[in-house]
Amino acid sequence: MDSKTRTLVLSVFIAVILWLLGGFVFGHVLGIICVFLSILIVGLATGNMMNTPGPTSGKK
Repeated sequence: MDSKTRTLVLSVFIAVILWLLGGFVFGHVLGIICVFLSILIVGLATGNMMNTPGPTSGKK
């Protein structure tokens, strides 16, 4: 597994944990903040993965 995929999987794992904590453990306001943070983390990881240049195919 390359580093971009590992980063994306780790961010999704952290986001799921934040969603569960926000939904079941914290109150209404902290729950919404946890959900927004989880969406932000996954969005930043996906944007970083899409913005990183990949290997070239050699065809022009």
